[in-house]
Amino acid sequence: MDKVDVPLNWVHTPQQARSQKTLERLLDAAEALLLEGGLDAVTVPAVVHRARSSVGAFYARFPDKQALLVTLHERACRQSVAAADQLLAPPLWRGRSLDEILQAAVAFAIQTFGTRRSVMAAFQQALGGDPSYALRRAHNGIALTQRVLTLLAPHLPQIRHPSPERAVAMAVRVLTATLEQRIALQASGVPEVQIDDDTLASELLTLLRSYLGVERSVSRSRG
Repeated sequence: MDKVDVPLNWVHTPQQARSQKTLERLLDAAEALLLEGGLDAVTVPAVVHRARSSVGAFYARFPDKQALLVTLHERACRQSVAAADQLLAPPLWRGRSLDEILQAAVAFAIQTFGTRRSVMAAFQQALGGDPSYALRRAHNGIALTQRVLTLLAPHLPQIRHPSPERAVAMAVRVLTATLEQRIALQASGVPEVQIDDDTLASELLTLLRSYLGVERSVSRSRG
């Protein structure tokens, strides 16, 4: 797959006021434990120890572990929008083709879902029955789609679909749903055909190019 030189980084929003530092340390500790060991690794003693805090400080901010995870998911949603704002900023893509933008979007999505799959799986396991969890995810999806549409606005005439905007929104849903299903299958232990990231990116790009009617870009020579 052709490589596109763009920053593909998860954005960590800066800490706010000084009074937020303990809260941020607790959230950072919980996130690190989720990344390392999944939901079972997140216990109040482990979070407190990792955050260099105290049990009293924890319970002053959260009534229980569930509330911690809800707050952590709220922060993750804000960070995902910040990451999209960074990656999809129109000035970054000035002069780039529609296909180059698709390549970067797919690469970023696969990287993000891959590196954070234990966190996402834990959220699904712990919060899946909470209506507010589904609502936050829906709002995130809308925010992401809006940013993609803003970025692709100059390219919409190139999309060979009766409704380009609807096609772009559907493409975003297909991409995210595919990667969410991959995480769910991996977390459940259900046997599946293993597809490495490069193959998955190639197949997703083929699917999106075909659906949107986008021509594959010719690789640029690097000086």
